[in-house]
Amino acid sequence: MRLAVVGGGVAGLAGARAALTEARRLNLDLQVILCESSSRVGGKILTETIEGTTVEWGPDSILATKPRGAGLVRELGLGEDLVAPGPAAKRTYLLLRGRLRPLPAGLAMGVPTGIAPLVRSVGDGIIGPIAAVRAGLEPIIPRSRRGDPTVEEVARKRLGPKVASRLVAPLITGVFGVDAAEVSMREAFPQFADSRSLVMAMARRPRRSAGPPFLAVRGGMTRIAEALAGEAGEVRTSTTVNSLRRSSSGFAVETNERTQEADAVLLAVPAPGAAGLLQGVAPQAVTPLQGIRYHSSAIVLLQYAPGAVGRRLDGSGYLVAPEENLATAACTWLSAKWPHNEWPGPWMRATVTAPEFLEMPDDALGERVSSEVGAAVEANTNPEGVLVRRWSEALPIYSPGHRERVSAAEAALPSRIKLAGASYRGLGVPDCIAGGETAAGQLLDTFRKGL
Repeated sequence: MRLAVVGGGVAGLAGARAALTEARRLNLDLQVILCESSSRVGGKILTETIEGTTVEWGPDSILATKPRGAGLVRELGLGEDLVAPGPAAKRTYLLLRGRLRPLPAGLAMGVPTGIAPLVRSVGDGIIGPIAAVRAGLEPIIPRSRRGDPTVEEVARKRLGPKVASRLVAPLITGVFGVDAAEVSMREAFPQFADSRSLVMAMARRPRRSAGPPFLAVRGGMTRIAEALAGEAGEVRTSTTVNSLRRSSSGFAVETNERTQEADAVLLAVPAPGAAGLLQGVAPQAVTPLQGIRYHSSAIVLLQYAPGAVGRRLDGSGYLVAPEENLATAACTWLSAKWPHNEWPGPWMRATVTAPEFLEMPDDALGERVSSEVGAAVEANTNPEGVLVRRWSEALPIYSPGHRERVSAAEAALPSRIKLAGASYRGLGVPDCIAGGETAAGQLLDTFRKGL
């Protein structure tokens, strides 16, 4: 049996590894060939060493509460290199009216889980007393019956405009990379979107274990991708899949090097690329996949000299209230969040998501972000280094109707073609791992049953 995996991000790598593992368990003779168009594996996972310091251009950690992140890392033999954030990371700030204000404990994706976080938000000047009272009335606000509203629509109706814009919106942008007006409520809050009261549902949610919420890998996240590649079968980088068509033996996968025959195909590529490849084998899947949009972003790394930052970096960083109209959407204080790296001085990573600022050239964007971040952290000099990297397809936009689009695309696929990756059922690294493994298991099941 031959399985072709298209895409060498973490979903494709995890899927390839899982397929081989399951084939051994079932005593199936399976050949896996993974094709990655770029010169490296890992996708958005990208670690770079700059002047002896390890920095991440993509995700810098995995969510510890989702088992297939840390679980896979341990299976790969990297468990002893999992690192928790430093103690400062327990606090996050909000930049509002030019000042950093601590986000209160008791928020779940920006939603207050009781009165206490609202009181603290008033005390820190994030919202006023009237806005706090308005949000406190949320449990008695009638629930809307509208199908799939955006986070902004629900938050404004149930919590009021101030809480929606100053507590919920910055958290949503930090996670999804776009404005809350573009994100489906069902995707942002899948367990609670249909609850009678969002506040009460959040307050009743299962409590997280006492461990750290995030875990990094000593030496960089790229180590996960490299370890997976060693267990993913035949991995071909710089190999672009140009088309996919049916053949007498299953599918013909045409690449820039050769045409590869396959009995099954795992498409672990962004939705636009999957749509292009499926034109000839599953045309009814194309339209729903084309409806999944992607947004762009830029990462700006700032390296400061020791003593150049006047403000104490006593948090993981800060989010920016939308009304500030800054290029910087969020800024991570890397040297405070991940002290295990032994940074030579303060390092920061800013994220830019607004289209109007992404139109700026790299030099101008770096200068703009440097000025904004410098003002927020009270820097007494410019950073010694400013580096910019752009992601043209940073993350998919989980807009209203996303779940239906994915389901429609999956339903139109032949039994031996599956989708996996951030475009479909989860953005984070653990979600992509789980998605790749699930898709691989489904394909192996078709082999076992002879479908």
